Amino acid sequence: MSSEFIWLGQSLSASFGVGSKASLLDQATAAGLPVPRGGVLLEAFFALSLREGNLRRTEDGFAFQDAAAIREALPVLALPPKLAVRSAFSAEDGLSESFAGRFDSVLNVAPDELPDALCKVWASSLRHASPLRRDVLIMAMVEARQAGVAITEPSHEDDVVNFTPGLADRLVSGAVAGETLSLPKLRVFESPTESGFAGRLQALLREVRRVFGEGSWDVEFADDGRQCWLIQARPLTRPVTRNEWFTYANHREILPPLPSRFMTSLIASCAGDLFDYYRGFDPRLPGDRPFIEVFAGRPFINLSLLLDMMRRWGLPTRLVTDSIGGRDVCAQGWRWGRLWRSLPTLLRLGWSQLLAASSAQRRIAWLAEVGGAPARSDSFANCISDLRMAYTALVREMFSLTQAISGPLAILRRLGALAPLAARHETMTTRMFNDLNPLRDYARRHPAVATSIAQGKVPDDEGFGRLWQAYLDRYGFRGVFESDIAQPRYRERPETLLASLATEPRASSAPPVPWLAWLALPVWRQARGALDARERLRHAAMQAFDRIRQRLLRLAVVARDAGKLPTTDALWLLEVDELARLDGDWSVAPDFLAARRREQEADARYDFPDVFRRFDDFSAFGSAALDEPGPRHVQGIGLTRGLVEGRAWVCEAPTLPPPFSDPVILVARAVDAGWIAVFSAVAGVVVEIGGDLSHGSIALREIGLPSVTNARGATRVIQTGDWIRVRADIGSVELVEPAARSTSLASAPAGE
Repeated sequence: MSSEFIWLGQSLSASFGVGSKASLLDQATAAGLPVPRGGVLLEAFFALSLREGNLRRTEDGFAFQDAAAIREALPVLALPPKLAVRSAFSAEDGLSESFAGRFDSVLNVAPDELPDALCKVWASSLRHASPLRRDVLIMAMVEARQAGVAITEPSHEDDVVNFTPGLADRLVSGAVAGETLSLPKLRVFESPTESGFAGRLQALLREVRRVFGEGSWDVEFADDGRQCWLIQARPLTRPVTRNEWFTYANHREILPPLPSRFMTSLIASCAGDLFDYYRGFDPRLPGDRPFIEVFAGRPFINLSLLLDMMRRWGLPTRLVTDSIGGRDVCAQGWRWGRLWRSLPTLLRLGWSQLLAASSAQRRIAWLAEVGGAPARSDSFANCISDLRMAYTALVREMFSLTQAISGPLAILRRLGALAPLAARHETMTTRMFNDLNPLRDYARRHPAVATSIAQGKVPDDEGFGRLWQAYLDRYGFRGVFESDIAQPRYRERPETLLASLATEPRASSAPPVPWLAWLALPVWRQARGALDARERLRHAAMQAFDRIRQRLLRLAVVARDAGKLPTTDALWLLEVDELARLDGDWSVAPDFLAARRREQEADARYDFPDVFRRFDDFSAFGSAALDEPGPRHVQGIGLTRGLVEGRAWVCEAPTLPPPFSDPVILVARAVDAGWIAVFSAVAGVVVEIGGDLSHGSIALREIGLPSVTNARGATRVIQTGDWIRVRADIGSVELVEPAARSTSLASAPAGE
């Protein structure tokens, strides 16, 4: 039967035209990976059996005329008494679509049951409309203690695992959620870091990458307590949304507790360009993971992405959190093998830090030209483009300067020299503080001026006025939480400055300089140059921000007068893409602004910890949902990205959705490949039970519907007809009152 059956490991699958599912196992076996003994019953056997009349088509599928003869003809004597009979059709496991779970597999098949199992698998091919090869895998069953699915992706330093005790058939079908595990990814030169089953799986995944390459792979495995076996490897057609860590630590210092919607969206739109700073030194770093993501109206830094960068380079992960804040959730130390292989990257990065101050000086000169535009040719789109350039330039230079400073400051701090040397140094920010002293001195000498200041009024005094105007000319474009362009500048809202004049600064003397500090002067000179450059860079960037802010406000006045905006300040409630649409004939509808203000009010009630995970229950961070009676929120695992609202349809079995005029969101206890026809009729899907690596989850990812799985209690909390909001990016499902529904921009031209 050499033309009808081939053993795995003979490297014959390509010559027979076998599809990806079986050919990858053939390649893995030949490369020495642990694959259960088995082979491929080729399409030729199926075609020959039909031609000779041994196999006939029935109403349900296929049946053998003489099953006993077929059993004798099949080469299964060398296999154990329990077999797995699995489809290996040519349509399966492609690069763009996997058809995961679409065709049948039959487990624990005895040899005398093999003909019936083959017919069942072949019959499942009739679900596919296009012609396809009907190869079938016949493999030894593994007496599994644990089995499941693992995902390995080159953009992540962990492999995500979904497993369950025993066989994985109920897991991949979505009947059970299983347990989730993150395994540190191993390089070819590294040994497992985990023990037992997890360590064996680590080694298997390392070998999968060695044989098939550093791509994205969906791996099914079974572990018998001694060996972790490869059951299937397929290309991952869609990325898995990971439960990553995020932090607001760095933004907490420079942005208000709830930034403007405009600034949040602008920062998010710059995310790719910001992380490209690091990719310029190491092109291996991922380009498909957002550096910034927005939760509850705030731009959060993807802490997992930065920690993965450190792990890839073999550096301690605490270097990230020491720099930007937050908590080191990985706690990886030095990895010398990785460090050695990353040495060229680290040398390039180190060289850039030595040149950081001079690079910042060039950027300061460039920023002096950014932000100005002739009023007649200006537009919101031009302003947004200029602000993106200015913000990206500021942050990327800050990356370099902060790294250049961190090492020297750590040395000076350890020597006890940092405080005394810094106390004798003046940066631009310190100068801005000290330049208030002439105003304080004048107020101290003129009681009437001091009285006006105490009342929060700018004194009507010529001498004070000259000093005040001179200060505003130098620093009036700065402000509180000035990195948010929506925040007024000191020139526009001087109350904070006036309040500072009413209090005397605390007198302090610089601490004595220890003798070790003199030895550290070369280190201090390097740090001082970068410190100066960093503060001058921010000063120049805020000048550019102010120029752009004034342009935006002028354009907002024009839009208000044209009926496109109700007020000039309403522009800060818009996201950047929404604001750009005002350059055309679009206008902002009143109900949109009312809904946006409600969203901002709700977002303001969140109080996020320093670090959190994507699928954490946000209601624990102070959401308005806490004040409402009964459960109004279900948390699960997001399968895709995107947000959708609509009428809930709680459904037990695949059928047609109800005739709602609104978008329909399916809420089901569990789904598998049999629900695919239903998916095309709905706007989103919520699944109560299931893992994010089940066949149904894979299908939803490939289709791209906003979807959440493992949303425990969804069918109990949600009823058909409820209005729900599905935020797939964070795995959140909310019951929404009619007044809180999201509203988009009106489509009516201005003036109608």
